[in-house]
Amino acid sequence: MISKIPAEPKATEKSVRLSTLSGIFYPKNGDELDEQISAFFASTVTSVSNPYGILVPHAGYVYSGTTAACGYAKIPPAFAGTFVLIGPSHAGVETSTSDMIWETPIGNVLPDLAFIEALSGSIPVDNDLVSVKENSLEVQMPFIRYRFPNAKIVPILMGDQSPRGAERVARAVITAAKETGTRPVIIASGDGSHYVPAKIAEQNDLTVLAAVRNLDVNAFYDALVRIRPSMCGYGCIAAMAEICAAFGAKEARVLVYQTSGDVTGDQTEVVGYAAMEVV
Repeated sequence: MISKIPAEPKATEKSVRLSTLSGIFYPKNGDELDEQISAFFASTVTSVSNPYGILVPHAGYVYSGTTAACGYAKIPPAFAGTFVLIGPSHAGVETSTSDMIWETPIGNVLPDLAFIEALSGSIPVDNDLVSVKENSLEVQMPFIRYRFPNAKIVPILMGDQSPRGAERVARAVITAAKETGTRPVIIASGDGSHYVPAKIAEQNDLTVLAAVRNLDVNAFYDALVRIRPSMCGYGCIAAMAEICAAFGAKEARVLVYQTSGDVTGDQTEVVGYAAMEVV
């Protein structure tokens, strides 16, 4: 007797993390979303470099979609491994992970359950926390589904952005990678300065990001303390730098920097967006 293949879980089941921002940060209609992401990649002139990790922004697609595509385009579309996605909790909740399937309008993104289980000894699984409306993780899922349909994810919602918090996440991921024999690609989700003039945003953001060029986390935090840019997700960047250095990476490079003013035309009060690769 041939066993029946189980159907993909429906988006109403508890095992699925439902989309909360479709129709707000990105299109709700699957065809429209597919077309939009396709256009982002079509406008990106870059080459695949197989990075250890990338930094991508997490704003509404109309503002930061092209920047995000520049980061994702560095990873070959045939990639079918594991992404460790680290996003800041804007509500400052406890750092946690999730073993849920992620719904997007263009299809589901599956979790790497073995890696998540290995991680859970240090970073607890809390599906309730990760299910709340939070853009830092959710807006990355359609990009992952579109370009890497066979990849799996390990989502980390990072509350503590301090050096200690970044080290905790980094050590947990490095240990889980060793236990599972997996070398994941790290995605740090973060935006630059918020609601300042474009020239100030660019100067502050690029100065801080330059400090992590050699993956020196201490230098990065020193620059953050000195300049005090209104960035979000800086702890995620620090964790990515530490993880990728342990995997063998040597350098973090800024690929592109843009602001919301490039879209709105208003340069007086912008949000900055950067894409980086760690190689």
